[in-house]
Amino acid sequence: MLQFNEKPNHGSNELTEANESPDILLARQPIFDRNLKLYGYELLYRQNNSANQADFLCGDKATSLLLLNNYASLSQTTEHHRVPAFINTTENLIKSDELLPLQPEKVVLEILENVTPDKALIESICRYKEKGFKIALDDYPFTPEFEPLLKHADFIKVDVLSFPLETIETKLDQLKNFDAQLLAEKVEDHDGYIQCLKLGFHLFQGYFFQKPQIVRGKKLESNKQVIMSILSHVYDTEAQPEIIAEKVSHDAQLSYRLLRIINSAAYGLNRKVQSVKEAVVFLGLNQLKRWIALIAFSASDDTPPELLRTLLIRGRCCELMAKDSKAFTAEMYFTAGLFSGIDSLLGADLNYLIQELPLDTEIQQAILQYKGDIGETLRAVIQFEHAQWDQLPPNIDPQQLNRCYFSAIQWCDEMTASLPP
Repeated sequence: MLQFNEKPNHGSNELTEANESPDILLARQPIFDRNLKLYGYELLYRQNNSANQADFLCGDKATSLLLLNNYASLSQTTEHHRVPAFINTTENLIKSDELLPLQPEKVVLEILENVTPDKALIESICRYKEKGFKIALDDYPFTPEFEPLLKHADFIKVDVLSFPLETIETKLDQLKNFDAQLLAEKVEDHDGYIQCLKLGFHLFQGYFFQKPQIVRGKKLESNKQVIMSILSHVYDTEAQPEIIAEKVSHDAQLSYRLLRIINSAAYGLNRKVQSVKEAVVFLGLNQLKRWIALIAFSASDDTPPELLRTLLIRGRCCELMAKDSKAFTAEMYFTAGLFSGIDSLLGADLNYLIQELPLDTEIQQAILQYKGDIGETLRAVIQFEHAQWDQLPPNIDPQQLNRCYFSAIQWCDEMTASLPP
């Protein structure tokens, strides 16, 4: 039987080499434009043995280049991930005599707020600008000594949690005469995103896209009710593959997209699969479930595609952690990770949605309360996503999690690349 989820990863050699380093922990946080389209990622990282600061690997140039090259190879795996990485650079590194051997379009160099904004720093920034690099001022402090840097900046990042809203509005007036995009960081919820939109920010960073805008007492929209109905049939513990195939066959769009996937080059079949029943035979029940869930979730037009990718990566990372620990229920780990953000995908209360679905009790408790082995793994993966490495439980190996996270990113790229329009 074909197992698409076990297909070899592209670029695995580069990732294997990087992940053998015991010191690097790497996560990423998406950056969105005003239409919630993915603009780039900030790279979040630290040395595994450092105490608290996720600085530029203590200024170690050799290790930093390994990290940057590693990310560059990862970001090329699919077209939709060819977006720049925003990367913190120390003052020593930016002032180094040697330029970083990177292609300018792949990275944005972030100048930290703790640098000394002197003539030497400005000269170093100009060197990079002449080579085509873009510069971001991270956590811009709005102090007079930093004003000379403004005319060299392509992005000005403002920590919106550090100032009252009225103060931010006043301070932004100081920046309107400069040719730089304003990036709001630490946007934590939908209301914060809307406020930053009104203030005139161009880009947005934070975990707001993972938190739903819920209107209490409002029923699910009809298209989302259809999604819940499909998922209820597919994840019914008593449902047989033949029954699922029959239910899916009644949905013309779902059937069409499922058959497009299995007949795509990703599977390399020597004959065309004509029906959903045949697809069940080729995919197997577990693969059928995840493809149907993916297709159903992707049909929701009002959520950013990056949210679905985040949940796919989360689910796959949980699954790989389970396989590493020889768990017999790895598929349940995947389901817990994927469904842990169903409230953001459908814009409804998480407790309500999970209780409406015929999920195993162990999965429900893992999602809602982080209970059991599945729940502990799910929470650890979320902590890793958010670069909360110091909160990981002692029985979780950060480097193992790091490897699973990278593999999950590439697997997600392959999955979403196979989705038909």
